[in-house]
Amino acid sequence: MLTRRLVLLLACLLLIGCGSRAPSKPRNTLIYGRGEDSKTLDPINAETGETVKVLLNLYDTLVAFADETMDIEPSLATSWETSEDGLTWTFHLREGVRFHDDTPVDAEAVIFSLNRLRQDEHPHVSDPARPYKPNFKVIDKLTATDSRTVVFTLREPNAVFLNNLAMFPAGIVSPTAVKKHGKGFSTNPVGTGPFRFERWIRGQQIVLAANEDHWRGRPHLDRVVFVPVAESATRIQQLVRGEIHMADNLPPAALDELAKTPGLTVPEEISMNVAYLALQTDIPPLDDVRVRNAIAMALDKQALIRVGYAGHAEAAINLLPKAMWGHNDEIKDRPFDVEVSRKLLQEAAADKKFQLPLALGLAVMSEPRPYMEQPLQVAAFVKDSLAAIGINLTIEPKPSDMHFARMMRGDYQIGLTGWTTDNGDPDNFLYSLLDPDNISESGNNMSHYRNEKVHDLLLAGQRELDPDKRLPLYLRAQELIFADAPVIPLVSTKQRAAHTSRIKDYRLHPAMLIRLRKARFEDVP
Repeated sequence: MLTRRLVLLLACLLLIGCGSRAPSKPRNTLIYGRGEDSKTLDPINAETGETVKVLLNLYDTLVAFADETMDIEPSLATSWETSEDGLTWTFHLREGVRFHDDTPVDAEAVIFSLNRLRQDEHPHVSDPARPYKPNFKVIDKLTATDSRTVVFTLREPNAVFLNNLAMFPAGIVSPTAVKKHGKGFSTNPVGTGPFRFERWIRGQQIVLAANEDHWRGRPHLDRVVFVPVAESATRIQQLVRGEIHMADNLPPAALDELAKTPGLTVPEEISMNVAYLALQTDIPPLDDVRVRNAIAMALDKQALIRVGYAGHAEAAINLLPKAMWGHNDEIKDRPFDVEVSRKLLQEAAADKKFQLPLALGLAVMSEPRPYMEQPLQVAAFVKDSLAAIGINLTIEPKPSDMHFARMMRGDYQIGLTGWTTDNGDPDNFLYSLLDPDNISESGNNMSHYRNEKVHDLLLAGQRELDPDKRLPLYLRAQELIFADAPVIPLVSTKQRAAHTSRIKDYRLHPAMLIRLRKARFEDVP
């Protein structure tokens, strides 16, 4: 039975958008309601969490993160060793694994897959926008000593190399399928994962079927159907009516009510994520640190947590979440102080000769994200907050793919965005989001932040293999980043989802990895 509060929440949410029908469902098919459709199913080009949900079930990597932690465990590689100098890594492949097209997984297939990801010019890359390519530039060459042994030669030691190989862009693809489909591989994916691709009707559904021959054993589910449902209210309705079985990125207050609804389960897990404001530091007056600090001090994060997250978040000080190793606990946040904020802005305006009030754009995604389930509500909060100090924002909502593309290009002024860890390492936040290596039309340094001292610290952090020596490098980098304020961390959220209580053996993951290999319906043998 719906609680009265949930009925009211649904009524309010339905004012925002209208519903869509969920597909009919066979008994052992799981229907997953998500906020938007995928853009590609080629792992080297993927960049949004909604797409990654599908990829994690289609592809395997050489090594993988454990089911409930960021620990590394064997996957397509059963074992590996590294040379004393850290420059040579040798991986031994699992015997007898085959792609979904029944071609063999061998050393050449692994080399083909990773060269597509890392090489500047590769004959079988249909889209040059590979957001994670910089993470693999440390690889100098790959060689096969036999059909089941791959040797990586690195340009220099790299502390995050193994973790990066467990990330989704390093999914191993069928060379035969890539060569057969060309640009069409992105809509005809072939991997080795627990589910194989069956069909994709754009804007309606992606259907995956059980891989009967997966090396870990057949998954319990016969099929998984990923259904894009942009409106949160519609996803909630479909979940309550049993038309879909699982949904995430729902408004926190609605999840509170769903947790009280018989037949539904709302699991909760720590999450390594952060929502933040990116400031385009190439553009005046945001190139002035006083303006950036003024914006930071105008935001009452505790009020934001109440308004935008129903209390289910904690204030973020650094870009690196508190739950992660390497977080600098010594940095104290700027106080919320409208008067000081206004004076900083006025001082910068007098020096740089710009007029107040400032008129700036606020870029925001229109669909929910794990770190920001209600982006338009958060945008309205930021707009109201900055109006109090003399900055008039125009909210500029766009679908997520367009939103992130414009921010990567630097074609914005202030933007709402966020990040969830891919590999559990500080490098994945600080290098990926704030290093000049990642300034490009497909790069994640959306602030276009450049600080040579920070750059040197982050590269040193990659090269240093001793965790005790790495730690001070990241602590210092966070101090410099905080002082420069190219981004304004807002909150970190807990990971929550909602699903029918019939689903068993499904666990949330700290990195929000949606892996459905073990999931099952309790009433299906």
